[in-house]
Amino acid sequence: MNRVGYFINEMGRGNFKIFAPFCQNLAVELDKTHQRIELQKQDDGYFTAETDKYPEGTLYWLVKNNTDYLPDPYSKYQPFDVHSTSMIAYPQKADFSRWKGISIDDAIIYELHLGTFSEEGNLAGAKKNLPYLKSLGINVIELMPIAEFPGERNWGYDGTFMFALNVGYGTYRDLNEFLNEAHRLGIAVILDVVYNHFGPEGNYSGMLAPFTNNADTPWGAAINFDGKDNHGIRDFYLANTYYWLSEIGFDGFRMDAASLIYDSSSHHILKEINDLVSEIEKTEQRKIIMIAEHLRNDKNVTAPNGLGFDAQWCDDLNYSVYSYLTHENFRHYRDFGSLDDIYKALSKGFVYDGTKLNSVYNNYMGCDSSEVPPVQIISHIQNHDQIGNRPNGDRMSTTYGIDKALLACTINFASPYTPMIFMGEEYAEMNPFFFFESFNDQWLIDAVREGRKREFSFIANHNIREPHDVRTFIDSKLDRDSITDTPHNDVLNFYQSIIALKKQKIIGSHIRSEVTVDMDRDNEIIIIKSPKSITLCNLGKNPQPVAKYNLTGLKMLLSSKLNCELSTDSIEGFSARIYSA
Repeated sequence: MNRVGYFINEMGRGNFKIFAPFCQNLAVELDKTHQRIELQKQDDGYFTAETDKYPEGTLYWLVKNNTDYLPDPYSKYQPFDVHSTSMIAYPQKADFSRWKGISIDDAIIYELHLGTFSEEGNLAGAKKNLPYLKSLGINVIELMPIAEFPGERNWGYDGTFMFALNVGYGTYRDLNEFLNEAHRLGIAVILDVVYNHFGPEGNYSGMLAPFTNNADTPWGAAINFDGKDNHGIRDFYLANTYYWLSEIGFDGFRMDAASLIYDSSSHHILKEINDLVSEIEKTEQRKIIMIAEHLRNDKNVTAPNGLGFDAQWCDDLNYSVYSYLTHENFRHYRDFGSLDDIYKALSKGFVYDGTKLNSVYNNYMGCDSSEVPPVQIISHIQNHDQIGNRPNGDRMSTTYGIDKALLACTINFASPYTPMIFMGEEYAEMNPFFFFESFNDQWLIDAVREGRKREFSFIANHNIREPHDVRTFIDSKLDRDSITDTPHNDVLNFYQSIIALKKQKIIGSHIRSEVTVDMDRDNEIIIIKSPKSITLCNLGKNPQPVAKYNLTGLKMLLSSKLNCELSTDSIEGFSARIYSA
């Protein structure tokens, strides 16, 4: 592994290795003593030096061409902010003596944002709630990005120091204790990483090297994986992969917007990353889960001879169910809304399969998913994007009621796909999840606000929540006290039950041939059959007789209709039942 940044070599000595072809000379200056260490320029654009092993907590600057002071883009900790001194840190690796990871075949994924998941809003607060997630049945936590970002609050996708734990989330000791406790409880922790762009404030990498190129993403310039001097950029991200997975000990990645990671090289950087992950798995003899948020419905993403991910996010079931139950028709929802879409999502996988026009991108996106094993599709009804990028940041249960939310949940878990839920969904959290930030640059603050206004301009006289206002962040925190109240506790019990059924493989087998889907269009009924169960879903508002669905003699295991007397002759509107087969 090509180590970069500051690290300790085999002889126990400190080393700096910084890729900086834009510099004539480069030095490290210790903040306290002003001692300057001149780095030696190599032919390949790197600047290197062997040094003493500096104590943890040592503050330093990079000095470009004797005049420009800047924080180190390779920094492992920024104790003050993204514009200030970098700090030497020696993270401790998670304990793998008794932990070998979770296979994607068994994954029940829970996406959470550290800042809003607990009252403390940090790793210590999240650690306190790990037993709760264990009791829920979760075995994979997906952390939204934790790399250092500007200000005190952010979703995490504006990170600018890819190796640095965000200071607001705690210390590396906190991270180590969080990972070890999760592993002790049998929970894997995967990290959401952003390898497609840098955040708009506090990115100093461009002063050293051509980290970005002319290709655009919706959030800024794309990373330079295939242009001039790309070898140093590729090294940076491969080293980052190794750092979080092997030196820290995460159990995998969710890779943000992987389709916007552009690389025309013969060996795509994403394939190279997954090859590195395979090496780590073999060396450390543990399972690592690699998930791509690709959202282009491309079978190549998970193909062994393609990019090689274990799974990819797919929004099609979400779009199909949500639009049908709510009649919403903005953005992608306008392409959905029929029972046929739900049927296709459940029975095929991709609805955007090359035959359906994507009106957002104005193309026939996607491909046939018959070669994609269902376990390689991550399905959900809600996630950070599907809530936070709504005009009011509202959750399904808040706006459309618990009946529809639990019906949608049942469809998701009875599907053959790998299920994911978003924090709070499991007890019908009523607080919203807004988009929020705390940039320092007023121009940027204004630009973000105006961008959000434009995004929701289709709603007349809509007043967005101010992303920069700290109250927007506070109002996005979970109201965990409500868990013990009715009906939230009943919803939680339902989620515990349906997760157990999925884990026991009573519902939602990952083997496509073992799951069949039938549709009664006239009565708005979807039936999902697996070897051990039949899931009957009524997506209409009216009760429907059940006699014709061959349920005689079957035992009802679970109903999504809470706290009401259930009829044996009909299924209530907007509800689902799971029967033993």
